[in-house]
Amino acid sequence: MSEVPEVADRRSVLVATGLAAVGSVSLRGDASGLHEACMAALTATVRAYETSDLITTTSALVSLERTTQTVPREHRLRGRPALEWMRLHAAVTTVAAATAYDRGKHSDAAARADRAAALARAAGDGPLAARALALRARVVRPHSPAVSLQIAGAAARIAGHSSTRALIAGKVVTSACAATGDRAGVRDAVARAWQTMERLDDTAHGSPGFSLDTYSPADLALACAEALTTVGAADEATPHLERASTLITGSGQTGMVVSVRMAQARAALAREVPDRDEAAQHAAQAVALSAGRPAEWVARLVRDVSDLAERRTGHGLDDLMDATSTWLHQGSEESQRVTRTQPARFGVPAPAGVMVQRAGGPPTVPALRHVP
Repeated sequence: MSEVPEVADRRSVLVATGLAAVGSVSLRGDASGLHEACMAALTATVRAYETSDLITTTSALVSLERTTQTVPREHRLRGRPALEWMRLHAAVTTVAAATAYDRGKHSDAAARADRAAALARAAGDGPLAARALALRARVVRPHSPAVSLQIAGAAARIAGHSSTRALIAGKVVTSACAATGDRAGVRDAVARAWQTMERLDDTAHGSPGFSLDTYSPADLALACAEALTTVGAADEATPHLERASTLITGSGQTGMVVSVRMAQARAALAREVPDRDEAAQHAAQAVALSAGRPAEWVARLVRDVSDLAERRTGHGLDDLMDATSTWLHQGSEESQRVTRTQPARFGVPAPAGVMVQRAGGPPTVPALRHVP
């Protein structure tokens, strides 16, 4: 585990170097060759996402996003080549939306997710459009679980028989149901997500952590555990957490490991007999792993778990709160910005700038609800 920050540093450099190289290529050059270079850079970015510094990733994506938007116009592309570039630009925009989401730039994440979904649909890629919409649904959910479910339904209808469909049920629907205390809804979504996952082959599962076209059993297990814990079913969450922990062991996916450790900490406090020592141990491991890749979403999870520890045991996690205090608002948008209403794409107004947690990680989880 101690070697992970060094790996993160190396991968951050590789991502930045690779994307900078794309930016230096002449837009007047061969469009097909440039498309291959951009695809390679995007693939490298996605693979390194869980271990690279988010600010580095954001900075490096700027040239890639600009290039994929500009080349079709510069070369006056039409037909299939134009659609291929449109899909690539949609994919890049989806990653940029996810990065903004993880950094706390929530208005930016929402706008980019909307744009990515529209581009992907225009390019004929339903599953990619659905993945962008899934992110949009997670942005909306803290404000309105009902709207989140509405967007999730629209995403599921265009996702086809893909890993994205499992992601929608396992991450978006479960967390929206959990936000309203709907234990039956959570259980139903969990069951549907695993049924979808079981019908997919291993290539659709991919590796744990952020992805554009796969969804791993580790990610699904984590999302299910978070939602079950929220609705007061921590015992039901335990097998999912054990599965997620087993699957991420040795993966080197820092962000994913941190997410699982924080979920374990929360579950330890949510049981009938809370265990603060176990929770503190898991949370301390997560903070130590995040030291080389500090992020606002980690600091917020630490505060959520500390508040829960205070409520259930009388003692918070003050040392970890102090250790992560400077991580808050790193690159986040102004927290005091007045919420504005965007057009009702799905029939219900939705805010911009609502607070959400990370993409490619556990759903944002409200306070525990003990439902009979």
